[in-house]
Amino acid sequence: MSNNHTRFRWLKRPVVGLIGRERANQISAPWHDWRADVRTRKFLAGLPGKDLLVHLGCGYRPKKDWINVDHARGPEVQVVWDLRRGLPFRDESCAAIFSEHFIEHITKEEAAHFLRECHRALQPGGVLRISTPDAELFLRSYAGDRQFLAHPGFSEGVDTPVDRVNHMMREAGQHLWSYDEELLTLMFRRAGFERVIRQQFGVSRHPRMSDIDFQDREFESLYLEGIKEVN
Repeated sequence: MSNNHTRFRWLKRPVVGLIGRERANQISAPWHDWRADVRTRKFLAGLPGKDLLVHLGCGYRPKKDWINVDHARGPEVQVVWDLRRGLPFRDESCAAIFSEHFIEHITKEEAAHFLRECHRALQPGGVLRISTPDAELFLRSYAGDRQFLAHPGFSEGVDTPVDRVNHMMREAGQHLWSYDEELLTLMFRRAGFERVIRQQFGVSRHPRMSDIDFQDREFESLYLEGIKEVN
């Protein structure tokens, strides 16, 4: 923490009391964004050129001993980055890339670019692991016995089964595209992955990604891995 920041820290509470927290956050956001950018670029400059373990779109679940990347600032987010811009890692520098319930938050076109960037950044033999809500599971249940749509693991209540499908596809405007195995596999292959494998919860071709998944999302998730071929 800089000396200037420490020197004026005592001003924070009275300023917030005077103008309100929301307005204070709006005013201070550019300065905090600048500090995060400086910290991010310094961190990236010090990284080795290979064997990186990268967690993309970490949100509020950063992983210990991984490079946690997210657009939102956070104390355990080492790289504050908008992943729609691409990945800030060198070619063939990553041994494993993990991204959990992120890809549905960007458009299909952005997701295609995101997957190409993951392939670029992976070293030969590296593994990309993606999880996302399994649209096929939701739609098969809706057209079938609908038992899955009443699963107790869902946190929000619904009036009818179609509401559950809408939550998966829309998430109050936060979800921009939905995926099943067929579509996501096709997008992996178009991004350059010749080997694409559907995986189970907690099972991975890379030892550091075994048992890494968030358990509360297991019942609704599709897990897919792409392995970058060794030339």
